[in-house]
Amino acid sequence: MGTTALNPVLWTEREPVRLARDQNEVQAFAPLLEYQSPADDGLPHGGWIGVLPRWPFERPQPDALDELLGDQELRVLVIYSAAHPMVPPTIYSLDPEPSIWEQTQSAWHVAPGGSLCLLQSDGGWQPEASLTELLAKASGWRIEYALMKAGVINEMSVNGIVSDPSHDHLIDRAIQRAAPTPDPTEAGDTGVSS
Repeated sequence: MGTTALNPVLWTEREPVRLARDQNEVQAFAPLLEYQSPADDGLPHGGWIGVLPRWPFERPQPDALDELLGDQELRVLVIYSAAHPMVPPTIYSLDPEPSIWEQTQSAWHVAPGGSLCLLQSDGGWQPEASLTELLAKASGWRIEYALMKAGVINEMSVNGIVSDPSHDHLIDRAIQRAAPTPDPTEAGDTGVSS
C-alpha cells in the first residue's frame, strides 16, 4: 500500500475572500499594520505587525490621552491560526510588552505567554466578525494598561474601554495624579512682606 502525502492547505488559500476582506478592513482601520504572508518566518498562517491607532472609538477622545500614553504607541503582532476565521487570531503587545508578572495576573488581561485576553469567553468570537473588532479592543487594552500602570484602576474592565466609556474620565485623573503637587514654600510668594 502506498502512503498519501499530506499537503497542508492554508486558510488563506481556502478563504481568499476572507483574506481580502481582512486586508481591506485592517488597512482602513490601522494603516500602520503590515500584512505578513504565511511564507514569512515565524507566521505559518500569516498575520500582521505594526502600530494600532490610539483612539479608534466612536466618541470624543479624552483631552489627556496623548499625555497618558506619551510617545509609546501600541505595537502589536497579530497571528492567524490554521483555523481562521473559525478561531480568532492571537494578538500580542510588543510595545509595551507586559511583564512576566503581569502575564500571571488576570487583572491585566494578558495570558501566560503574553497574548492579550480580548474576549470574555471562547464563544466571544464569531467567524463572520471583523478582525478590526479585536484590533479596537487591543487599542482599548493599551489605554487600560496605562491606567493600571498609573494606579488609577486595579483591574481592567470586563467589556473593555472600546464599548464602555466609564473609564474615559479616568484618563484625565491619571494625569492629574501624576502631576507634581506644588510646594507652597517654593512658590516664591510667601505672603510675607519684608
